[in-house]
Amino acid sequence: MKKALMWLVTAVLAYMIFHWYQFTEMNLQAEQLYEASVNMAQIIEWVRQKRADSIDPEVDPNRTGLIGEEFTELTTTVGELEAKRTTTNPDMAALVCYLLMKVGVKKDDCVAIGASGSFPGLIVATLSACKAIGAKTCVICSIGASQWGANQPDFTVLDLFRWLTELGFDEPILFCFGGSDNRGTEFSEEVRKMLKEKAFRYGFQLYEGSSLSTDKEYFHHFYMQSCNGRIAAFVNIGGSLINVGKSPTAVQLYGIVKSAKDLDPGSMMGLMASENVPVLTFLNVRKLVTKYGLPWDPIPLPKISPKRYENSLKRFTRSD
Repeated sequence: MKKALMWLVTAVLAYMIFHWYQFTEMNLQAEQLYEASVNMAQIIEWVRQKRADSIDPEVDPNRTGLIGEEFTELTTTVGELEAKRTTTNPDMAALVCYLLMKVGVKKDDCVAIGASGSFPGLIVATLSACKAIGAKTCVICSIGASQWGANQPDFTVLDLFRWLTELGFDEPILFCFGGSDNRGTEFSEEVRKMLKEKAFRYGFQLYEGSSLSTDKEYFHHFYMQSCNGRIAAFVNIGGSLINVGKSPTAVQLYGIVKSAKDLDPGSMMGLMASENVPVLTFLNVRKLVTKYGLPWDPIPLPKISPKRYENSLKRFTRSD
């Protein structure tokens, strides 16, 4: 009888400890999602101040400062305005935070990020998420941007990252021109000169490119060196050819990449996956927000509160 009672007490205690741990873990994760969103909201306010006189309320009704123009001399390809606005929602930072934690990223890990200027909102969301987790970021960013991205002479990713470093975020390890060959051949000499001068003025390293295969190996070396040989995850933001490659299936992916078979082996995503580095990709915004229940093109932006992110965490978990 005593043995049976002891067994029952032990079982009940184990059950209570297990559920207490689950409850505590969920609370901690919800707090990190909330913190990621707060980080992003603070960045938006900072950018809003920097670009106060340049924001067009017709195309950026939430006045985030993270929306460019339809076409400029820095535009490299087409883009969807509503998708760009969708990514300026601070809830996007919460989602990125959730996905990074899901693949195992934790405090003091190093996250390699390959971005283009096409989605300033996703850049801000990813950096905000990494800050909430306490992870280091190693960013290589191409300057070219699709429509409505960071495609204005006074609003390039060079400017965006300059403002982010003023807020204490990690400085990018490298910039490149981007475009169809990663060398910015679509840009005029005048534009190239302007970008070189701006990068030099801000103290950023600008790589002018060689060939896609050479550049991929060069970038990979930079990532490994900056992360001390231990990359916890690779995040692709936008459709930069060197990161996504030429696979028609790769551009349709979103969130956590489940299978390396869908990736171009000649791309950075393919290379990282071949080394068993978890890969996340943020390009197909509509499918991403549809899966995880985020609003499409929200006007106004949702309000931030701790309780909302407890519910968001439950929703994200159910979506997986």
